[in-house]
Amino acid sequence: MMLRRSRTNRRPFAVLDIGSSKICCLIADPDRHGGLHLIGQGTHASAGMRGGEISDLEAISEVIGKTVQTAEREAGLSMSSVTIVLPGGKPTSSIQTQTITLSDNTVNRRDMRRLMDRGTSRQTEGTHQPMQMQTLQYGLDEVRDISDPRGMRGRVLSVDYTVVSAARTSLANFREALALNHLSVDRFIHAGYAAGVACLSEEERDLGSTVIDFGGGTTAMATFMDGKLIYADSVPLGGHHVTTDIARILSTPIADAERLKAVEGSIMPIDTLATAPDLLKEAVKMGQSDNITLPGLGDMIEVGGKMIERNLLSAIIRPRIDEIIEMLMRRMEASKMQHAAGSRFILTGGASQLTGLNDFCGTSLGKTTTIGLPTGVTGLANDTSSAGNAAAIGALIHVNRLDDDDPAERQTRTLPHGPIERIGAWLRDNL
Repeated sequence: MMLRRSRTNRRPFAVLDIGSSKICCLIADPDRHGGLHLIGQGTHASAGMRGGEISDLEAISEVIGKTVQTAEREAGLSMSSVTIVLPGGKPTSSIQTQTITLSDNTVNRRDMRRLMDRGTSRQTEGTHQPMQMQTLQYGLDEVRDISDPRGMRGRVLSVDYTVVSAARTSLANFREALALNHLSVDRFIHAGYAAGVACLSEEERDLGSTVIDFGGGTTAMATFMDGKLIYADSVPLGGHHVTTDIARILSTPIADAERLKAVEGSIMPIDTLATAPDLLKEAVKMGQSDNITLPGLGDMIEVGGKMIERNLLSAIIRPRIDEIIEMLMRRMEASKMQHAAGSRFILTGGASQLTGLNDFCGTSLGKTTTIGLPTGVTGLANDTSSAGNAAAIGALIHVNRLDDDDPAERQTRTLPHGPIERIGAWLRDNL
């Protein structure tokens, strides 16, 4: 019998979603049945971040400290390490294959570790380094599609796996920001993947689905097939760029531009809203009828003491969203993953709440699109269970499912980047 032990060891653990607009820390307590209950939460406006990268180390470190302390006070405990949801880092993904010859014709756990060791050793040079891996399938000799080869007999063991890498400089700076708060990094998780874990059902991950996580400074994408991550990427554009466009074109402060986008903005032109009852109902539900004139009653809104047409605001928002979608699709095509994306796209992230975005993306992509809502964690407040926190909630679920015996997790959990750290990691994994 092969026993598997959860890496959390039934103890509370924390994830930290570091975005360009907000930073969110969630602390969850796993129960004996595999469930999760949120016991602490901290959210703070971000600082020192631009396009998913650290631009001011001191500023981001201060905000991280405040956010984590808020969550710790609510949970009534102190954390020494966290899992980071990576917003940027110039991520790249690829599907790799690695092969070894077995010494005694029987697969054991050490063979699987050695297999992944050889895979990571090939990727330790250059500007990027692995931050997340997921095994797709194992093979023994000519037999493929093996989920767990331990105890099986053969001569040659192989593995196909997805590896997500990020810029070494970015990862080092995120570690430093945590170290300034006396925190260490357990692991990095791609934001698109984490959002998919929270919002996609098991069937959706099996049949093939793509998640687009619209953040403030970045937009992440992740594609799942047969229940596994097969592609991940991100672009340094997000909802904050839409806000900046509004502020510049209408000559209004950023705070007012953000309110215009969130409360009055729509990606669809007013004549489209007038002929789309569902979108009109969405606008009324958001409370827009209290401060703007809805389609059929007029097409003017007041900005900074002057009246502008509602279509102008839509015309400002739409090109930036179109640019984000186009950039993501170009990158997917360059990776030859466009045919693996599936016919279902799930939109998450704070910027996904923009009125009309779901319909616009569906038309632009020619796919079935829906707004994803995270599930799988109890104790969530209404504001926490929104699409804006999908990545953080998905990271909690991912960490809770990890096993000590997962060879891919063992290779990426601490990301050693110096010779001493590499020796320590080897000793920890092999002794």
